[in-house]
Amino acid sequence: MTCGPARSPTKGQFADGYLASRAVCALLLYGIGSFAQRPRMVTGTTPRTMERDVPPDAEIIGFDNDTITWQRPAGFTRDPNAHPEWAASIWSGARAALLSQRMREDTTHVGALHAPPKTVVAFRTDAVYLTQPHNWPYHGQPGDYLRKGQLNGPVPAPTTEDELLALRDRGRAVLQSARTTGQA
Repeated sequence: MTCGPARSPTKGQFADGYLASRAVCALLLYGIGSFAQRPRMVTGTTPRTMERDVPPDAEIIGFDNDTITWQRPAGFTRDPNAHPEWAASIWSGARAALLSQRMREDTTHVGALHAPPKTVVAFRTDAVYLTQPHNWPYHGQPGDYLRKGQLNGPVPAPTTEDELLALRDRGRAVLQSARTTGQA
């Protein structure tokens, strides 16, 4: 499998873009591809009287009066049941749905691309943080956007993940309070 430009940038092209594309390629290939391999472990036993014969890189996992049981890594082997492409497909589909998706029961499109640009604050794995509520339909189906919080603003924009998570927690508490008093 190859990815990125087939050849190095020519003089005058931005090398940074080329290097960045190669870095992303390496992260994807080796990061996701590593899920398809598992460390192969070799387990062995050695008589207690011959402790010096235990391999130096072995981890002793048990012993009794007569025998030492040890385990050591012996390289990697491809797991025939591993399918990292499935995980990558699901993950990329979920990330794409943050941007835009068509609701199954409606002809409505929802996601960050369907909100005014200045209202998008942040993305998380399966969440879009916006500065104003949207009337996106919710049918209780997997993938539907569910409003989990609201803050009556203005509030300072978060600049760190901790600030974002603190705002998220406050927003959830405010919405829960509004629901219990019948104001949501």
